[in-house]
Amino acid sequence: MENTNMVLAANILKYRKKSGLSQDELAQKLGVTFQSVSKWENAKAAPDVTFLPIMADIFGCYIDELFSREVNAEIHYDHCAEFPWADDTVIRGVVCEGRKILQYDSLVDRFTFEIIGDAKNVQSECNIEVNGNISGGCKAGKNINVSGLVSGGCNSGAETVIGGLLSGGCNSGGDITVAGSFSGGCNTGGTITCGGNLSGDINCGGDVTVKGDVEAVKIKGNVICNSLKCDKVEGDITINSVG
Repeated sequence: MENTNMVLAANILKYRKKSGLSQDELAQKLGVTFQSVSKWENAKAAPDVTFLPIMADIFGCYIDELFSREVNAEIHYDHCAEFPWADDTVIRGVVCEGRKILQYDSLVDRFTFEIIGDAKNVQSECNIEVNGNISGGCKAGKNINVSGLVSGGCNSGAETVIGGLLSGGCNSGGDITVAGSFSGGCNTGGTITCGGNLSGDINCGGDVTVKGDVEAVKIKGNVICNSLKCDKVEGDITINSVG
């Protein structure tokens, strides 16, 4: 019994600190005094059995783990109902620390959600790399790199590189590079490089370099292209000479 109390005491202390809780904060959640928590962690007393499932919920662990018992929990992949999104058709790539889904974290930056082949409706807080085409749009917390075309637009927190056509517009935290034509407008703090024609309003922090023609109502940024049709341009315009 004494050994069990010491194991439980050590685990209450470990999981409390891992959860970032003080003795007083844990006591408040359990409706006891911080002295009680202190006694539990020093193996001078043991919590009532009714507190164990509550503590497991607070710590995000199993009751067995409070006693250092191995947990072989069967994962029911078709019964995951606690995600913060609807049961839709979007393909999502997430990075988890324990049961916590990480967002905008330096650790997330190191992960790439890679898809081999075509995909539809892709979202991830980390980098996205698709060796194929995307329909229905794409959203990434970091870089987007697609070898084929993208329809439905894309949003990235960093750079965007599309190997084919891009339709539906693009919002990007970094440079936008599209090998084919680009329609739907764009908004970026970086530069825009387009291998085909570009249509739609442009808000660009850097230069807009287009091998084809540009058609927009308004453009913010310097423009280099073959021909330009635009009512308002805030920046310099360079029309490529025909050799």
